[in-house]
Amino acid sequence: MNDIQVVVFDLNNELCSVETSIVYKIEKYGSISLVPQMPDYIKGIYNLRGKVVPVVDLNKRFNLGESEVTKKTKIIITEKDDQLYGFMVNNVTEIINLNENSVDRSEAVIKLNSKKYIKGIGKNDGKLFSIIDLNEILHNEEIEEVTMALSENVN
Repeated sequence: MNDIQVVVFDLNNELCSVETSIVYKIEKYGSISLVPQMPDYIKGIYNLRGKVVPVVDLNKRFNLGESEVTKKTKIIITEKDDQLYGFMVNNVTEIINLNENSVDRSEAVIKLNSKKYIKGIGKNDGKLFSIIDLNEILHNEEIEEVTMALSENVN
């Protein structure tokens, strides 16, 4: 395994991270338009230079409670199958490099990960945080549901 670079972020006082290789952009939380008939963890849609980006509230998605929007709130944007997706986080705290000794991808972590989006546990300065694949947060059926709702409401 090679060294990886991750974006560390806060979700209601829980630290998580995502590999920078899948991050398209990090945006300040801006104007989100609500879309009817969306699951409760879909905050709405964000306009990124003319592109419609559905925004997932990660606190709600992970059952960590409500998200309070502050000036530190960010949207981490990824791209999957030519569609941009945004993930609302409380705060992006840092971008760090992790060597292979700082990442636990042990069998115990993998077995606990029934949802398949946890790639490992990162360790840095005495802190532990999940390394998450944001592109695995939404299941195919959910992506279809969001895409259909968007096409009905945007067109």
